Amino acid sequence: MRKLIAVFVIILVLSLTTTARESNANDFPWKIGEELFYKVKYTFITVGSLHFTVLGEDSIRGQKAFHCKMHLKSSNIPFLDLDDTYDSYIDADSVYAHRFWSIENHDDFRLYTLYDMDYSQNQIKITMERRYKDGGDTVQVLDSTAVIDSRIQDGLSLLYYARSVAKKSTEEDVTVFSMNQLRGTSINLTGEKDDIKVQGEKVDGYFLDGKMKFVGIAGIKEDFKGWFSEDPQSIPLHAQMKAIVGSVKVNLEWWKHWDGEKLLGDEAIRENEKKITMIELSK
Repeated sequence: MRKLIAVFVIILVLSLTTTARESNANDFPWKIGEELFYKVKYTFITVGSLHFTVLGEDSIRGQKAFHCKMHLKSSNIPFLDLDDTYDSYIDADSVYAHRFWSIENHDDFRLYTLYDMDYSQNQIKITMERRYKDGGDTVQVLDSTAVIDSRIQDGLSLLYYARSVAKKSTEEDVTVFSMNQLRGTSINLTGEKDDIKVQGEKVDGYFLDGKMKFVGIAGIKEDFKGWFSEDPQSIPLHAQMKAIVGSVKVNLEWWKHWDGEKLLGDEAIRENEKKITMIELSK
C-alpha cells in the first residue's frame, strides 16, 4: 500500500518517462528550492501526502544533475503507516536518471535501496539493505547489477521528465527501472489543454494519460491521468490513477518557488502564503 501514495509519482508525474532520448535536451527550467506538497485522497478520505523538493545541483560522473527528493507520508488512519523518502539525481539537460535511492519504513527495519546508473558501462548497480531500528544490525539483501542499453528513468525522475515534455503532442513508450527490473509504460501526451479545478480556481492544464504495464512502486497500475500548468515549470496540478485500493486523486495543496503561481489568482496566492507561514512557525 506504500505503493498507493507514491503512486503519484508515477502518475501525477505521469512520469511515463520514456527511455530518455539519447540527445534530446528539454530546456526544463530547474528551480532550486522549489517545493510542491500534495494531498492524496481515496474517495473523500485523505490517506496521505507527497512532498517534492529540488534540493540542489551536483555532478554525477561529469554530468550536471539536480538532486530531487520526495517524502511520502500517510495520514493517521488504521490501514496505512507510511513515512518513506525517495531521492534521485536527474540529468539537468535531458532529464533522465543518474542515481536513485529510497528509504522505506517497515515495522522493525528500514529498507534502503540504491540504483546507480553507469551509462558508460551499460549497467545499473543495485544495492538493498535492511537497516534494523533501535541500533540494530544492517543486513545486505541484494548486491547485483542489471544491464541497460539506453538512458532510463526511475520512480522519481519520471515526474520531472513528464513535466519537461507535458506540452508535447506524441505517444511514447517509457522505460523505467522499478522493483529491480526494467519496466514498460505507455504515455499519451495530448498537447491539449483541459480545465481542472485547483485551489478553488478553474484553470487550464496540459492533459496527458497512459497505462502502466506493471504495478509500480507507488502501487499505481493500469490507467492514469494528469494535468500540468501552462507556465514553463509545468507544475503537476492534479492526478487521477488506479492503485491497489482503488481510484486515487492527488491534489496540489501548497508550493514554494513557483513562478507561474499567478495563474491560480490572487486569493490562492494569499492562502498559499498563509500556509507557508504556518509551516515555518511550526518548525
